[in-house]
Amino acid sequence: MATKSQLLTTGEFASKAGIAAAKVSKLIRDGKIKAEKKSGKWMISSSELNAVKGLSKKTKPSPKKKASKAAPKKAAAAKKPAAPKKDKPVAAKPSAAKTIPLADFVSMTYLTEAGVKDWLRQGRLNGLQNESGEWLIDAANLEVPDIKRLVR
Repeated sequence: MATKSQLLTTGEFASKAGIAAAKVSKLIRDGKIKAEKKSGKWMISSSELNAVKGLSKKTKPSPKKKASKAAPKKAAAAKKPAAPKKDKPVAAKPSAAKTIPLADFVSMTYLTEAGVKDWLRQGRLNGLQNESGEWLIDAANLEVPDIKRLVR
């Protein structure tokens, strides 16, 4: 290896090479760049930057292909209406007398506000909106096994 002043951590190496730190770690594991582990950190010679620049030209088209393939899968998954119905573990309609405001439900569980709204859309939680648009969550949801394990 080179002298200590020329050694870079994976983060420093990644920023100089213009790639992600995870990619640097993968290149080390694959043996495409040489590195030494010192005090629990990978140290890479700055001379290895030239090796990565040659690799990055070969690998740049791959992420574009993966991204273009991934987008249709997400769109296809969003079109499937049957999937949320399979996961629906709660009773049909909430009664107004046994409802909990969204903010209170969030504070009672480990779910976030966005997570609760997603689960309402998916049918995993039952709730209704009042006249002002505020969500009221059915209190019976707290007894469903999937939600019961998330109660604080």
